[in-house]
Amino acid sequence: MKFKSKYLVGLFALLAFGAMLFAACGGDDDDSKGKTTPAPASSPTVAATAFPADSSMAAIVKKGKLVVGVKFDQPGFGQLDPVSKKVDGFDVAIAKEIAKSLGLKEEQIEFIESVSKDRIPFLQTDKVDLIAATMTINAERKTQIEFSKPYYQAGQSILVKKDNTTIKAVADLNGRKVCSVKGSTSEKNVKEKAPTSDLLSLDAYAACVASLKDGRVEAVSTDDIILAGFAAIDPSIKLVGGQFTKEPYGIGMKLGKKDLQAYVDAQLDRMFKDGTWDKIYTQYLGKVEGLAKPAEARAALPPTN
Repeated sequence: MKFKSKYLVGLFALLAFGAMLFAACGGDDDDSKGKTTPAPASSPTVAATAFPADSSMAAIVKKGKLVVGVKFDQPGFGQLDPVSKKVDGFDVAIAKEIAKSLGLKEEQIEFIESVSKDRIPFLQTDKVDLIAATMTINAERKTQIEFSKPYYQAGQSILVKKDNTTIKAVADLNGRKVCSVKGSTSEKNVKEKAPTSDLLSLDAYAACVASLKDGRVEAVSTDDIILAGFAAIDPSIKLVGGQFTKEPYGIGMKLGKKDLQAYVDAQLDRMFKDGTWDKIYTQYLGKVEGLAKPAEARAALPPTN
């Protein structure tokens, strides 16, 4: 009987040690319940950040991914690689930085193609968490969605074929066939500044450039940086007319998500100050002929949205 008692005591001690070891390895799932939601521990490069449990950021972290609407057809800002099926560009890189700050890994970001006319509806229906898609901040849009502070300053310009010598300014678009994109500020600007132009509105700028090259239109008009991206990879087309508008780009969020707006603004401020923004600008836009240097481009940003 004494032998059995010693055996049982030893067995119970062993089981108790195992229970303690198990608890140490994975027993704090509910420590933050009702208080804060930590960023996933799966991101080794970013310190976990705690957010109020009812915040927009906590909801994203709990979901386990950040869904971002970007362009798939704009060199320099958001372009899909047909081979790798990955999208890359200035806007994409900014979105990745925001996801990283939330404690999410790159594979926890879902990029959804968001052509101009779909950007606001995608936010309103919660199809995306953020829109980073060369989206100009303006008063009308600010009644429908929240915007971050400006993270890039563009200006509308004109793209024509290399041998075109008759279109040199926005006034020259009157009486001409011009392409822009549905739901964009560029479409409205063409109507206002060249009211007798024959405007073709398509879903994407790549389609507009194709229309220019096959002769269906004589010009494409939108932000200079978008057009410069196409011109940089195609010697048969050129940029003319300078900037005839100012187009501050902002990151869009669903109306009412003021906490997310403040968080994104804080991350943009960090990128401006620690050199991240300059590094991204240099990587994606630094080789585009005629564009300002990073410091100059950053200094040109409007102070508020």
